Amino acid sequence: MGNPPVLAGPVVARVLLAGMVVLLAVIAYYPFRWDPPRIVRNQVVRTADGSLRFSEMNAARTPGTPAWLGQARTSGSVQIKLAVDPRSAQQRASMMMLASNFWDTDFAIVQDHSSLLVWLRRPGSDISGDPPFTVDGALAARRWASVEVLVHGDSLRVQVNGRTRLAARIPADSPRVWTAGQIALGDELHGGGPWQGTIRHAQVSTQGHAEDYINPGALSIPAQFLYFPDRIEPFPPAELADWLAFPLHLLLCVPVGFLIVWARRPPIHPVPATLLAAGIIVPLAAGRLLFYGRHIAVGDVVMQSVGALLGALLGWWWAHHPTASRGETRGRARTGMSGSLPG
Repeated sequence: MGNPPVLAGPVVARVLLAGMVVLLAVIAYYPFRWDPPRIVRNQVVRTADGSLRFSEMNAARTPGTPAWLGQARTSGSVQIKLAVDPRSAQQRASMMMLASNFWDTDFAIVQDHSSLLVWLRRPGSDISGDPPFTVDGALAARRWASVEVLVHGDSLRVQVNGRTRLAARIPADSPRVWTAGQIALGDELHGGGPWQGTIRHAQVSTQGHAEDYINPGALSIPAQFLYFPDRIEPFPPAELADWLAFPLHLLLCVPVGFLIVWARRPPIHPVPATLLAAGIIVPLAAGRLLFYGRHIAVGDVVMQSVGALLGALLGWWWAHHPTASRGETRGRARTGMSGSLPG
């Protein structure tokens, strides 16, 4: 029986390459929840008593940085008061936050089922204020709750319905690390899951200044808005886990570069092979904009491209290695000999 033709090498490489592209697409888009940018109707409604009711598509934000932020940074003191009525024991969603984008959060008051979470940026935390402070059993569906968060000097106090539920020490004057941002009610800034319920009081107080964001005109609440979440992660990454994932992204695309080189005879040069790999990696990353909860990480794209380059160099070296060349020559010779034998 004769050896298989040499063309089987490129064919197998192309099949394996297609499999790698499918694998990368699954990793990039799973769980495949379609959520493209689009114009949506704002579901924030002002009720008869002046409260704000939030549903599934919410946009209620200040047009710019709050006037009190400079005073809070100087004094190191700020008081936040909320009166909320959650619609259900929903999964984690922000009721009120001060942030500049999806990742940079100065403070966030969040419902997580029946728990109250307070994210607070401070020396020692990450850019989103993680890890948060947790008050278990603070919230219940269809039941009003008053929440007060007081930051003063080196102390944090959280009261629920007039009772202190959490007292903790924090780095002194933590608000000094806060940056310019916007207040958002009922949702995160530029993305994230919506909070559903009613808020009738959302006041921030500093020395000589108080602002209740439920008052008419305090927030921008358009009838429609462009739903285009902030899905491009900042670089460099803020999380240690993201740094640790870089080698995985690099190794994941080494086979892509290798298989592109071997997908043709003669083998493709590493430079065009890497450009072809980038032509796969970049569109796959951009496609994340169309799926819920998926984000584009510039660092991941760079590391995947580097991995493809290393794979292309390896494939080029292997294709021109003396052992591989001799093996291919023997394969051609045996194919020719078998073809010359009588049937």
